[in-house]
Amino acid sequence: MTREERLQLAHTPPAWMYEFDLGDGIRTPLLSPELRRIHRTRQDMILPALEQSFPEGLARLDCLDVACNEGYFSFLLHSKGARVKGIDVRPLNIERARAVQRIQGQDPGRLAFAVEDFLANQDPPDRYDLTLFLGLLYHLENPMGALRILHRITRRMCVVESQLTRQQAPLVSGWGETGRFLELPASLAVYREPDTEENRLAAHRGLSFIPNAAAVREMLSAAGFSKVEPVAPPADANPQYLAGDRAVFLAFK
Repeated sequence: MTREERLQLAHTPPAWMYEFDLGDGIRTPLLSPELRRIHRTRQDMILPALEQSFPEGLARLDCLDVACNEGYFSFLLHSKGARVKGIDVRPLNIERARAVQRIQGQDPGRLAFAVEDFLANQDPPDRYDLTLFLGLLYHLENPMGALRILHRITRRMCVVESQLTRQQAPLVSGWGETGRFLELPASLAVYREPDTEENRLAAHRGLSFIPNAAAVREMLSAAGFSKVEPVAPPADANPQYLAGDRAVFLAFK
């Protein structure tokens, strides 16, 4: 790809979710400067967790990166030796991921990208050693359906990253008869996203269910994962992670 073609790729709107080096001093422009620190925090939380969970390394592991966007974490897993498939429901994201792959020369036999709706997934059970589910859970109308698919196709571990609500104390709900109540530590907040057509980072269908931390753990357990562990953010993490507004969870099969 010529320098002019790479410049055109980088600067054709919309701005990018991830910052890529396209060579000759060309870098893809981020749609928000804060994303740089968010992605670094994710990486700083996820990579040590993978090293601990896969002491043999990631080489020869089969991985699925769900809602990969432009493929940053797919590239990262590939650089560690894994075989990776990145999927996203939006064609522009996959077009960009494939373009970056061509420019950077990653092996297409070990790294593939496809336009797919994850909720229509037909992979067989235990297809992937490792699955990534980053920044998607809170954008879904059917989060439990997605988590059950994740459990079916994951052989060893899934990494889930999500926006969270700040609910800490249990909610109180009536339950079936007068004077009978439940205390509910886990909850989902409903949000109708107003810009699904023009915002490629918004929910695909408009209605989002944003969990609190207790709900993420409860939902992953209900989907069938045997153990769920939160990942502690580093001291220099993006403020959202330090405040508990975003979090990373490890779900073990």
